[in-house]
Amino acid sequence: MRARFRRVAIRLAAVPALALGLACAAFADTRATLSRDAIALDETVTLTLDTDIARGLPDLAPLNRDFVVVRMDSGRQFSLSNGRIRSSQRFAIELRPRRVGVLPLPAIAIGQQRSQPLRLTVAAATAVSSPPPADDGGARGPVFVETELSDSAPYVQQSVGVTVRLHYALDLFNGELRQPDPEGASLTSAGHDSRTVRVVGGREYRVLERHYLLVPERSGVLRLPGAGFQGEGERGFFDGLFGDGRETIRANAAPRTLRVRPMPVAAREPWLPARSVSMRVAPPPAQAKAGEAFDVVVELRADGATAAQLPALEMRATGEAQVFAEPARPTENFVDGRPRVVMTRRFSVVPSAAGVLELRMMPVPWWDVAADAPRDAGALPIRVRVAGSPAAGTANGAAPPTPARRDDDVAKTSPLPAMRWPWRAGGIVALALALLALAAWRLVRRARGQAAGWRELAPEPIRKLVRRACAAGADTAQHASSTEMQRPAGHAGRAEWRAALAAGDLAALARLLPALAEPPAASLGEARARLAAADQRHAVDLLECARWADGDAESARRALRAAFARGPRWRPPARVAKPLLPPLYPER
Repeated sequence: MRARFRRVAIRLAAVPALALGLACAAFADTRATLSRDAIALDETVTLTLDTDIARGLPDLAPLNRDFVVVRMDSGRQFSLSNGRIRSSQRFAIELRPRRVGVLPLPAIAIGQQRSQPLRLTVAAATAVSSPPPADDGGARGPVFVETELSDSAPYVQQSVGVTVRLHYALDLFNGELRQPDPEGASLTSAGHDSRTVRVVGGREYRVLERHYLLVPERSGVLRLPGAGFQGEGERGFFDGLFGDGRETIRANAAPRTLRVRPMPVAAREPWLPARSVSMRVAPPPAQAKAGEAFDVVVELRADGATAAQLPALEMRATGEAQVFAEPARPTENFVDGRPRVVMTRRFSVVPSAAGVLELRMMPVPWWDVAADAPRDAGALPIRVRVAGSPAAGTANGAAPPTPARRDDDVAKTSPLPAMRWPWRAGGIVALALALLALAAWRLVRRARGQAAGWRELAPEPIRKLVRRACAAGADTAQHASSTEMQRPAGHAGRAEWRAALAAGDLAALARLLPALAEPPAASLGEARARLAAADQRHAVDLLECARWADGDAESARRALRAAFARGPRWRPPARVAKPLLPPLYPER
């Protein structure tokens, strides 16, 4: 019987965790990127899929129409974001095109999630296949290395993309591809390695492509040392058949020279050299209400820059409103041999008065390296019509009618609940009666000349009555003191809850909800269990998912505001049944 009860308890305890896991899985994200946007018909391209889904394989059937799947590699990554461990999967799929043209890559499904569709430009084989530069040391051999720069005449502190390609037409057993650091510039690895196939000079090579980010620190001539490869390879079948067939292979790329230009006189601060920078603002709601928050999402795209170079996005409100900005979320990748970044930031706006609210994004100054001219990336002002709230009538001089106070309202706003007074009064009366009975008995016993203690000489009914009265008074005092310590300050606690709900402060909502319960809950999980409405319990699940399981914070805010618009609805307290058997160890 105990084993069966234990199994049932384990299953019931697993239900909330399973529900939370399913709720968090709904916010998983799947992203798709290509190693190159344009290839030749006889080359391959790597499609990379990054997903937050813990398990599952991609459905590659939609790719069979225009591509041949050469191979697929997978791996799992763990990262630490905002104090939380995040697990993700990565799939690297090597594709060979079937025809020439602009080929669509449809959305790839992994579990219940789908990636965004992409496009790939495929040219004829002779359009891209060409021999390597003549100064490349190992160009005529089966292994050679080449280096490509996104800009050979950059400005100071401009991000320059460096692409190193290792071409090999034989089997490699091991080796190392290394790019030495230059003097007067910083060089860091960027992106992930990709593998393709190219035809160079009529010969097919397998290509390992690696990206670096070069940032010049001073103007003048900058010399980038050539990348080098050293490893072991096998040249042919007979070499491996008669002997070990391995030999040491070395290949080096030619060094590259860059002419770094100084910062222009007309440049502005902060200095942001790039090829293009644009700003986009998602459409806000057509109408808002005073006292209720709404969100505005702003996106800044930069070609030829990194997230560290972008300034902070700022929003100004020309009206009576508060603007709360969330941390920016950058997404960086390497496209066409140079860095690209998309910076997304969400703003929560809380208007405080009716009227027309105007929101302005501060422009981002940048320098166009192609046109050698200063630019500004901005967006048009946003105008939102704000409707008044019922509580705003006092601002116009007309006070709203005061509703009649009900008994339950008095009970909710009073520092001590009304249900507590009957218990206190009963305990005080019982204690007074017990003391009176004890005093009368002592007078009678003293008149008879008996001086023994009352515990030894008092009748059993009187002793029981005194013990129960003292215990009831102690329990009542302890319950009152503990409740008063945990209870929020009446209207102040509910006002703080409404302010946190309007601002979307998830941490404050998780802290305040247990204190609003009657009596206060010990944790957020206990408060969730005591909520009567299913939509409010679901909103608390989304809140915990957003804070601890990498869920969507915006979805949690919308659910909380919709579910708790009229305050939390609690279940009535359960009555404790009187025990059928007397206590095993009764109090003395």
